[in-house]
Amino acid sequence: MRVYGFLAEALPVILGAILVINILDILGIFGAIANFTAPVVTGLLGLPKEAVTALVIGFLRKDVAVGMLAPLALTAEQLVVGSVVLAMSFPCIATFIVLLRELGVVGMVKATGIMVSAALIVGGLLNVVL
Repeated sequence: MRVYGFLAEALPVILGAILVINILDILGIFGAIANFTAPVVTGLLGLPKEAVTALVIGFLRKDVAVGMLAPLALTAEQLVVGSVVLAMSFPCIATFIVLLRELGVVGMVKATGIMVSAALIVGGLLNVVL
């Protein structure tokens, strides 16, 4: 019963997110996001702007996002920064839905802001220290 309940709730969300990400990729939205966020990604975090796609994909699946960092030929330091930022920043889409249900829209936005801010601060500090 629990597995069925999970699949009934999570599967449509995951499939919808995959569809949206593929549409965004086909339309070139990831390139626009990469250009817009390049100062933060390259300056603060020391990552190439191509890493933005992996960070956005991390919204859907963290394990795939970390795997997407591999073809970028990152240094060990950049890989550590990217992995830490991925782990600390956006939770998966299912977590956003739970946050929305539990905290409401305002609470979810606050929690997301705190997570993203903490990830950027720690990623920036790691970039400086490493």
